Amino acid sequence: MPTTAPDPNTNPTANGLSRFRQFIYDNYDKTHGIFSDETESAWERRFQGHISVLRLTLPSNRTAPILDFGCGDGLLLAVAQSLGYSDLTGVDLSEALLQMAAKRSSAKLNHADGLEFLKANPDGAFEAIIAFDIFEHLTRPELLEVSREIARTLKPGGRLILRVPNGASPFSGNLLWSDLTHERPFTKMSCTQLLRPLGFEHIEVLEIGPVEVHGLKSGIQAALWHFFRAMTVLRIAAETGQLRGHILTVNLHIIAHKAAAPESF
Repeated sequence: MPTTAPDPNTNPTANGLSRFRQFIYDNYDKTHGIFSDETESAWERRFQGHISVLRLTLPSNRTAPILDFGCGDGLLLAVAQSLGYSDLTGVDLSEALLQMAAKRSSAKLNHADGLEFLKANPDGAFEAIIAFDIFEHLTRPELLEVSREIARTLKPGGRLILRVPNGASPFSGNLLWSDLTHERPFTKMSCTQLLRPLGFEHIEVLEIGPVEVHGLKSGIQAALWHFFRAMTVLRIAAETGQLRGHILTVNLHIIAHKAAAPESF
């Protein structure tokens, strides 16, 4: 049975925003092609695209408790499991996507609001928390509340691994505005403004290319990406004089390490 659309005359209150989001999220499996295409070849393309990212960003301890905050159809959990991680938990609002996730990994899956799930967990419950394509959906007050809870539930020395739209990229507009629930892009500076006061340090921003090379097609794609990236850097340098330090991928990958000594938030 199709989901009933929200009343367009609803006032833009927090409750109205919540209902609107839930309507969009409940239909992700129908409106997002990456979720509706359940063929093995489509899954394999997505899977290969994340192996190098998680290999680079996850902790070395394969028994570390790891949470995928907004796990969707379980892609990142499946990749982490393939890399040998065994204590994996996922939480998501979409029951349909969680049903897909259950087919792909043995992670503990929770159908819940992510913030409420965090609040139900004790201090230091996780050694790493992954939040890919999540922070851009949150309002500023929600960002602060979610980030506080992430900081609380991470162990001292634990890490938050983010993927967010890159506000410094000239090509991120289509990604940013392709979803009606997106609020904003991010830069290293805006992430630092949010996370450092909450006890995070060593905030690393990574420029990770579009794919891991695993065949001719992906090799050509990677080569073209590097070529056009170089052309974009030259164009920026012609205006600013700056050749180094640019991060131009449409997404930012960020690792924020929680301070080893506990702090008050």
